Amino acid sequence: MHGQLAGLRARMASLRQGCGDLRGLVSTFTQSCQGSLSEARGQVSWALGALSSGGPGTQHPEGQQGPPAGCPGRLPELKGNIRVLCRLRPGTSSSLVSVEPGPGGTVTTCYRGRHRRFRLDWVFPPDASQEEVFRELEPAVLSCLRGYSVCIFTYGQTGTGKTYSMEGPPEDPGIVPRALQSLFREMGAGRQHRVTLSMVEIYNEAVRDLLAPGPPERLAVRQGPEGQGGIQVAGLTHWDVPNLETLHQMLKLGRSNRATAATAMNQRSSRSHALVTLTLRAATPPRAPGTAGTLHLVDLAGSERARKAGAAGPPRGDPDGARRLREAQTINRSLLALGGVMAALRAHRPHVPFRDSQLTRLLQPALGPGTTAVLLLQISTRPEDLGETVCSLKFAERVGQVELGPARRRRVPRSSGTPSSLSTDTPLTGTPCTPTPSPGSPPCPSPDNGSGSALAPGEGLPL
Repeated sequence: MHGQLAGLRARMASLRQGCGDLRGLVSTFTQSCQGSLSEARGQVSWALGALSSGGPGTQHPEGQQGPPAGCPGRLPELKGNIRVLCRLRPGTSSSLVSVEPGPGGTVTTCYRGRHRRFRLDWVFPPDASQEEVFRELEPAVLSCLRGYSVCIFTYGQTGTGKTYSMEGPPEDPGIVPRALQSLFREMGAGRQHRVTLSMVEIYNEAVRDLLAPGPPERLAVRQGPEGQGGIQVAGLTHWDVPNLETLHQMLKLGRSNRATAATAMNQRSSRSHALVTLTLRAATPPRAPGTAGTLHLVDLAGSERARKAGAAGPPRGDPDGARRLREAQTINRSLLALGGVMAALRAHRPHVPFRDSQLTRLLQPALGPGTTAVLLLQISTRPEDLGETVCSLKFAERVGQVELGPARRRRVPRSSGTPSSLSTDTPLTGTPCTPTPSPGSPPCPSPDNGSGSALAPGEGLPL
């Protein structure tokens, strides 16, 4: 009898788990259907308005918007799954790694005598330019102007070029400066938007404001108010950005405050995860609801084995070696938590462990239903990096199976237009920083903060 009861309890627990998974699937399916119907109605409405206005070249009725910027006639990046792009670091070619570049490309590895083939949404060869990579991301970036939430994040081993792809040198800028230039160029073509910026880093599980008018301080991350959802970061500053030049100056200040250090694998290794968030709120006619698009640009710290990074077993009395070891362990734990979140999303589990790390908590708004996410995987072809390369490709393969549902525009009620009202509309909220910087002026740091002195009017990352 005891054995039968134990077996019955196990079956009941399995049934409960199955019911929970089924509820999650039904909830996701319902949200996806509602989002798809809403988008279909919007497209039909726009098409009818365009036809009634006399065809192409005529003005649209007030309050109506045309097709998505950068992708006429269709909504870009509405694929339900997270898109996975792969870029190979230039270097010594290896017979153990072969690629078929292009859309639907593959990466084939030979590790420990076993051949494995990974198919991804796009594979860039080692000689791919920064422009080629961004061209594939531009439609998703521009969809933020119409109220969509987009997250672009890089993943890979330390030293594979993640920060290079995201930032790039001044003479060959990467994704972030090209995305900002593209957005402001599009807004300058007649669209009215209000742009708000925040920038944080996660260093040893501490969330730090990189744009605060003083030394970065540890901020508390909390769940949003009941019924509103999202994440709140107490004390986080938001800056209104009047032009592209000011935006570059702010980002330059944030990058100078980010934690970096030299390791055995990278002379300037990012020791933290950096998250840049842009909120773009569209101007609307009176009494009409507006849209608030969000662009998250995430530069993840690289996964690394402590032994290879030169941080394993630091000698007694070596504070720098002990610090590098702790940083590597914390980075790996947070990336492991990210893997757990992706596994739960892929399996449609009712509970997703976003709370397992500060990184996943901050990424929760960017990985919710109806958002658009793109993973740029950076890998190395060096034989000594093959183990980490295979691990990264396995992670990317699993991420590519995560379904977030069709992208949905985010509509917000018309507000008074004050900076404080913007902070309550963004999924990642904080305290607006005042006064708003004037065109061509950097943020106003406190007098004792030397980091702000690196900025001067007219400086920034040239494009």
